[in-house]
Amino acid sequence: MSGILSNIFWFLVLFTVIVLVHEFGHFATAKLLGIWVEVFSLGFGPKLFSFKKKETEYRFSLIPLGGYVKLYGEEKATGDPREFLSRPKWQKLLVLFMGPFMNIVLAVGVMTWVYMAGLQEPALFSQPVVVGWVDPSSPAARAGIAPGDRIIRIGDKENPTWRDLRVITSTSAGHPLEVWVKRKDKLLRLKIVPERVGRYDLGYSGIYPPLPPVIGAVVPGKPAARAGLKAGDKFLQVNGVRVRDFYHLRDLIQQSQGKELKITIERQGRVLTFRIRPEKQGDRWVLGFLPYQPLVKKKYPPVKALWASIKDNAYYATMTFHVLGKLIAGKLSPRTLSGPLDIAQFSSATAQAGVIPFLSFLAFVSLQLAIINILPIPGLDGGQMLILIIEAIIGRDLSEKAKDWILKIGFALIILLSAFAILNDILKRI
Repeated sequence: MSGILSNIFWFLVLFTVIVLVHEFGHFATAKLLGIWVEVFSLGFGPKLFSFKKKETEYRFSLIPLGGYVKLYGEEKATGDPREFLSRPKWQKLLVLFMGPFMNIVLAVGVMTWVYMAGLQEPALFSQPVVVGWVDPSSPAARAGIAPGDRIIRIGDKENPTWRDLRVITSTSAGHPLEVWVKRKDKLLRLKIVPERVGRYDLGYSGIYPPLPPVIGAVVPGKPAARAGLKAGDKFLQVNGVRVRDFYHLRDLIQQSQGKELKITIERQGRVLTFRIRPEKQGDRWVLGFLPYQPLVKKKYPPVKALWASIKDNAYYATMTFHVLGKLIAGKLSPRTLSGPLDIAQFSSATAQAGVIPFLSFLAFVSLQLAIINILPIPGLDGGQMLILIIEAIIGRDLSEKAKDWILKIGFALIILLSAFAILNDILKRI
């Protein structure tokens, strides 16, 4: 399957599942409350075929982008007790809320299954930040951060993990962060300003974790592979110089300027020697291998998996609101946002990586959809819920004219936001 077709296919799979679960929340709640559900459609656009069960038409439509639910009397009240608009406000609020809520349930449920099946992630994600290497031309170097420093606070986050550090720095491009580091027996207060990098304008600090001089994977066809080096080999010496860590090894390879290197490695308790000539790749000399990064497999029984899923989703929900706050305040570039083109590309990439990565991404997107729909934007569930809450507070319904204008403004806003998201994705690829 070509790249574009793969992107489209997996985007449709992901989006259909997420939207159908969302609409099922509205559908099931309306049914339980005795509200007449006229149509439950799989897909949008022209009807391909349908069948009717009791009073609801179950439709299969042409455009496979999720689905929709049509409730009787959701546009104009007639006084029929089965219609949506004739119901008490708490029932209407519940029907609206259950769409986003089901997306949260989906996110928590999927991640619970993922943790039960076993999720592999870098061990560093949950470890405290002890600096292994600092890019000499980076903001971290200019701030005075050095290898061996223990970061005990960055911004408002105390005792950050490597995952915390990545999220905080990547969402703080161009804005100063206060950093407290412990260096031997000293406590230092520093300031770092992550710089914008890449097409997403994400913040880059230049702080890297400790990496052992061990091969994680060998690139086929490169000098390391041709010489017979293998994953798991540990570098001991290069031209007689003892190798301290991966970064030191990388520097020794650069210093060779393409000359043959005498390399001593340890393999399953045996010491072996190789002679390898580095190869030029761009402006660097390489042997052709990736560093070893320890992975941990988080596999839990059901109750513990559920708790891990809830904590993960709470973490990402908190970070989402944090990012939204920065966007509204103008402290974060709009280029960090991902629209349908990005989501399609990520969907395909995670699907190719395996079931667990794809399901993890599906859970993440489902959570984002829930959060977006809860926002008080006219036309979305949150906007309609806000109108109901306002009506409850003032003790009367807003006029039909006012509601109509609110919906029109909301629809226009959604179209503009959608157009911006697509244009933003396109501009990032130019």
